[in-house]
Amino acid sequence: MADAPVATQQAEPEAIEPSPSASPEPTNSPEPEPEVVPEPCSELVSNGMQQTINSQTKAFSEEEFELAYSFASPNFQNNVNLRSFVAIIAGSYGPLISSSSLSFSDCLMDPEESFGIIDVSFLQSGENVYALRYLMVDTAGGWRVEGASNLEVIGKGA
Repeated sequence: MADAPVATQQAEPEAIEPSPSASPEPTNSPEPEPEVVPEPCSELVSNGMQQTINSQTKAFSEEEFELAYSFASPNFQNNVNLRSFVAIIAGSYGPLISSSSLSFSDCLMDPEESFGIIDVSFLQSGENVYALRYLMVDTAGGWRVEGASNLEVIGKGA
């Protein structure tokens, strides 16, 4: 007589319920940082930034590059020495040296008032109108230039 097939029953794995005292495993993902929303600059802040940029531009026009360099932020000065600064200005921002007038607009800053941006346009020798966006930082010595965007011709002067 042939053996009848034996039905085997596989046991279902038991679901393991976490014990009520078990705490969830910590995640390694950092909490998202809150987005910093820039605010319009106060008149005092805007004036401080403008004064620094005007002073630096005047120093450029008088070829007092060491004085112009003093208006750069400490972080900038730690990364770029005076000689390199002069080369950067002469090579990429030459029109600043012969600009005739500056016009400021769109000043925005972080809520803690530690850094901000300000748009500047100026005439070079009464001909081309250029625009720059300055990144400014507040230091113990006042507002200092952290950097500036690429120089762009945005029009012709009158």
